[in-house]
Amino acid sequence: MSASNAVSVTPWGGKGGSQPWEFILPDGARLIGISVRSGVVLDSISFTYKNQEGTQTTRPFGGTGGAPYETETFSNDEFVIGISGRVGSLNDLTVITSLSIQTNVITYGPYGTNPGVDFSIGVNEGKFLGFYGRCGAYIDSLGVILQPKI
Repeated sequence: MSASNAVSVTPWGGKGGSQPWEFILPDGARLIGISVRSGVVLDSISFTYKNQEGTQTTRPFGGTGGAPYETETFSNDEFVIGISGRVGSLNDLTVITSLSIQTNVITYGPYGTNPGVDFSIGVNEGKFLGFYGRCGAYIDSLGVILQPKI
């Protein structure tokens, strides 16, 4: 499967953040872990995947605040089937205030504690191919890239 027929879902969150960010799972790779820093909001996120070259980890997207959580490492037959969270305010910024990641085995999180407006998306067929948004000191916005089943 290639990213050529991927579908980007409009991101949740604000328009702040000095940097756009994007992670798309390379062809033939499998997402094997997610690392998060959070306190009252989602401060940063990074992704670990395995491909023919071995295990690769992205740089952290976002800031260095909040507490680091141990990398959530997926089992061999585990994959993301949904995400949910909240969008709220911190210091007059609209940011992702909470995030949970649902796999076919377990739900990780929630990360972040601030209240806000709920969001969620899941897939019954196809797969999560990646994530994107805007960041600065926090994850200001978060969207998903889906691979439809063909």
